[in-house]
Amino acid sequence: MNAVRAELLKARTTRLLLWFGLGLVAFIVLVISVHLATADPAEIDTASHQRSLFEAAGLAGVLAVLVGSVLITTEYVHGTINQTFLAVPQRARMLAAKLTAVAVVGGALGLLAVAATFVTAALWFAGRGIGFHLGGGTWLPLLGAIGASMLAAAMGLGLGAVLRRQTASVVLILLWLLIGENILATIRGTGPYYPGYAVAGVVGARGNATDQTLAFGPALLVCLVYVAVLCGAGLAVVSRTDVPSSGD
Repeated sequence: MNAVRAELLKARTTRLLLWFGLGLVAFIVLVISVHLATADPAEIDTASHQRSLFEAAGLAGVLAVLVGSVLITTEYVHGTINQTFLAVPQRARMLAAKLTAVAVVGGALGLLAVAATFVTAALWFAGRGIGFHLGGGTWLPLLGAIGASMLAAAMGLGLGAVLRRQTASVVLILLWLLIGENILATIRGTGPYYPGYAVAGVVGARGNATDQTLAFGPALLVCLVYVAVLCGAGLAVVSRTDVPSSGD
């Protein structure tokens, strides 16, 4: 428990998280505002459209995977990983503490995205005389976004532990999400099983699969497999390699 508290303290004192949070809120407000300002009010005033709108909170997952990676690679950049291993010699315990911390941080980013999505939508709905349709599971993407952000942060932690280089981790994540995954997804039937699409399936929280995403249950299972594989690989790398005094 002390190790988890220490990791949460490190996360709270990382200034980058503040900028990530502000950027996330600003981007969500912009995306939702542009959409609602140009959409037909009759179309917005439907449960299916509002459910899709609430999925915008899932943008937190993109930042969460970056945060998960940064929170471990930063220690290699500044050489503080040495002190971390001295404080927690058992590397499995150290990585478990970091995993718990990044899950909490990811969940907080998801909650922030949910609040920004709901408040922005509420203001636009009130201004255009549109009511919420929160029955029938319309609100589920808001909860899905929180869970998806926690899973994405855990994946980022595992990848960061494997690479141990901040620049390489961030570049690889962005290239994969923006280019690589979309290219590979053109292979028929494989798209929903890639990390980004699996996370999107958790955000959507749908009972049935779509052309691009799995249903909630299978998507959650795929995400957990990615977390287990990446964090397992990260533990193997961290356990058998020397700790550098600094990193890139």
